Amino acid sequence: MSYFEAVRLYSAVEVCIFSALLVVAIGGLGEGAETALGWTHGFGWIILCLLVAHGARRRIFPWALLAATVSPLGPVGSTAGLEYLARRRTRTESRSG
Repeated sequence: MSYFEAVRLYSAVEVCIFSALLVVAIGGLGEGAETALGWTHGFGWIILCLLVAHGARRRIFPWALLAATVSPLGPVGSTAGLEYLARRRTRTESRSG
């Protein structure tokens, strides 16, 4: 698995955690679950930011992806950006092959 694919997968998992946090918080489904998901999302988002920053330094990702990741959109922004980059890569590879 490439670094790009690993960060893409991690970002998707982080979106799932963030989505679960929103459902629990908005639905008032339990303070314990909300706290656990909040901490998991918080640390996960920080790790995601560091992974994207490292990838941008290594020229795997454009710096704009880091901006999308640290924006209020957080993991949603990074996942959207990574999916865009993955599809652009696929089109480029299919044209050159």
